[in-house]
Amino acid sequence: MSLWKLNTSNLGKYEEFKLLFEAHGASLEATHIDLKEIDADPVSVIVHKASQFDESILVDDTSLDIEGGRCGIHVRHLLDQLNEFAGCHAVWTVLLGIRKGNEILIYRGAVPGMIVKPQGNLGFGFDPVFLPDGTDKTLAQERRHEFNARRQAVLALLENRVWKIQPLNKNWDGPWQNSGY
Repeated sequence: MSLWKLNTSNLGKYEEFKLLFEAHGASLEATHIDLKEIDADPVSVIVHKASQFDESILVDDTSLDIEGGRCGIHVRHLLDQLNEFAGCHAVWTVLLGIRKGNEILIYRGAVPGMIVKPQGNLGFGFDPVFLPDGTDKTLAQERRHEFNARRQAVLALLENRVWKIQPLNKNWDGPWQNSGY
C-alpha cells in the first residue's frame, strides 16, 4: 500500500480524499500547515502552494468557474453569494500538485454542471448548489464517483496521468487571497 501526505486545513476535504485514496489501495495522512495563498489563476496557485513543501507533500486547490461570475479560486470566500448564479453553467475543478525536484507535477479533475438553489445536506462548501451535468441531484444530495472532481484528480495522480508540469515558484510578489469579499 502506498502512503501519501496531503497538506490541508479542511477536515471535510481531508476525509473525502482519505476515502478516495483508500478505495484505490493507498493510504493518506495529513499535514496542517496553513499557507497564505496567492491571488492568481488556479495553475499558479497550485504551483506556488506545492513549491512551499518538499517532495513528499501533496497540495490541492479547488475552483468553481461560473459562467458570468468571478468565483474560481475564491469560491470559499463567496459561498454565501452563489445563489445569485442559480441557472448558470459552472465547472468544478480540483488540482493536485506535488514537487519533483525543481518542477511541480499537476493532476486535474473537472466536472461540468450548473448552479442551482440549495438542495441536500451532505458534504460541505458549494455541494448544495452544484448540480453536475448528467444527474438530477446536487453533490449534497448524492455523491457519485463519476461526478467527483476530487476522485478524478486522485485517479490521475495514482495512474500518473500528469496534466501539466511547471517550474517551482517559491516567491510571489503579486496579490494575495483574503477573505474580504
